[in-house]
Amino acid sequence: MADDILSIENLRVHFDTLDGPVEALHSVDLSVGNGEIMGLVGESGCGKSVTSLVTIGLATCDVDEGSVKYQGTELLHRDPPHIQRNINISSSITALSVLAAVVTSIWILIEPVQGVTMVATLSLVGGLSWLFGFFQKSGSRKHTNFMRWIRGNEISMIFQEPMTALNPLYTIEKQVSEVMKEHDRLVVPEVSNLRRAGQALTTPVRLIFESLFTRTLPSLSILLTLTFVIIAHRTGFAGDLKIYSFGLILLIPLFEYIRSRMLNSDSENDFNHISFQESAEIGGESIGVSPIIHPAYFLLSSMPLGVAASLIIFLMLWMPFSALMGMLVICTLLALPAIMLQDYLRLDPAHRRQVVEILEDVQIPNPTAVVKMYPHELSGGMRQRVMIAMMMACEPKLLIADEPTTALDVTIQAQILKLMRNLRDEKGTAILLITHDLGVIAELCDAVTVMYAGSVVETGSLEQVLSRPRMPYSIGLLHSIPRITTGLAERETLPIIPGQVPDPNQHFDGCRFHPRCPFANEKCISTPPPMVEIEPGHFAACHHTDRTKVVSDVQDAFDVFAAEYEHAGVA
Repeated sequence: MADDILSIENLRVHFDTLDGPVEALHSVDLSVGNGEIMGLVGESGCGKSVTSLVTIGLATCDVDEGSVKYQGTELLHRDPPHIQRNINISSSITALSVLAAVVTSIWILIEPVQGVTMVATLSLVGGLSWLFGFFQKSGSRKHTNFMRWIRGNEISMIFQEPMTALNPLYTIEKQVSEVMKEHDRLVVPEVSNLRRAGQALTTPVRLIFESLFTRTLPSLSILLTLTFVIIAHRTGFAGDLKIYSFGLILLIPLFEYIRSRMLNSDSENDFNHISFQESAEIGGESIGVSPIIHPAYFLLSSMPLGVAASLIIFLMLWMPFSALMGMLVICTLLALPAIMLQDYLRLDPAHRRQVVEILEDVQIPNPTAVVKMYPHELSGGMRQRVMIAMMMACEPKLLIADEPTTALDVTIQAQILKLMRNLRDEKGTAILLITHDLGVIAELCDAVTVMYAGSVVETGSLEQVLSRPRMPYSIGLLHSIPRITTGLAERETLPIIPGQVPDPNQHFDGCRFHPRCPFANEKCISTPPPMVEIEPGHFAACHHTDRTKVVSDVQDAFDVFAAEYEHAGVA
């Protein structure tokens, strides 16, 4: 239709395996309208995620036929047969030439001139073959660049498990800003490159002063130790004093012991013998009250520090002064570039505020603190909100959500669903929602498409599919929803669809659902069902749509069929 933002027609794909090609999708037809929330539902293994990955060009399968159009623009690319043949020939010649050149290089040891000539000839052949294949792939490279622009700018995807989609090595602000940088959505930097370079050059000095004010005792200890070692070397007493450095093994624990007695005394006076950790939320910050710890703990815990400090000072006094200064200079020269580069590459203040605003849009509490966190520091719901923020940072027109609430508890699910609905209502974003949960479908979607074993079996509006389903599989899914009942007898047997989704390798001449359908007959086994229009906009692929008008009768038939399966030991 002209008002469809996404249109998938007759899509067939397969995966190449060691056992041969496996057809994952069989003539899938699907459409999502502008500003519409389309629910894609079905059991695991029905092809829902493959369909979404093919749409955004991230699937590793081969497309056999079909079309995926975004606002009328084709998203699939298939090289013509003669181009693909040339690419295959080029790849084979290049690989054989490289292998032959490696093997022939041994001949150089026997006949140097002849060996070099052969290696050069084979390398030339391989290089020319590679260049030929490179130019043959120009159309594929253009399509790859086009899809990289589409992803994020026009179509975004929320993956099922955010922990696998977020990089654990980078902070949230870094990952969100990277998406915006890739698609040129960052605002003008507040700090110029020249000023950033100047700030980076002064970073070491600034860090030293900050350390002196924020961590006064450790910083002064290090500075005084270095001063003492240098004076000892310059006055010639380093050799005599080095043995006394081992006294720190006792002095440091003794110092910690005295400090612990003072802390305990303050705790008794101020906190009335508090013996546990208290934490209070004041202005969004956690204020901790230190527990009373036995002084012996400080003696034991600080012993390794005393041993390490004594060994370091002993080595600094033992080694020649020139070697010590050389080590200090080398360590400084190695550390300074890394410190300066890290400061230069830090996020611009304007970009950080932009990321904070995006996190506020998805209702993340305390976003100024969250932007500095790593993914593992966030809960599942917060990580999913961050994923939504990343996907919405470039304001795409189509959002594909692959089971975004599967691993979340009910309250967090409701918040995520409300957030997605607000995105549609406020920004007009169309959503393709992939889920197993029919409750989520009923709560959020405008239309529903049901998939089974790589095919679409029913599609229509939310009311049509959930209130008046006509495909037995759709009715079975609705019948399998657990319900709260008062009678214990009604809880003894949970309604199910007997059997399992067939293996993709299994071939069917007719309906793929017939082994699990209570109405299956010879026609279902031998003839694929057509997509029948039940009412305007409501389609179902079944030979028995005339027998599925009364949903309760179909559900009773499923119960009888499931009982027969269980009795036969099949289900």
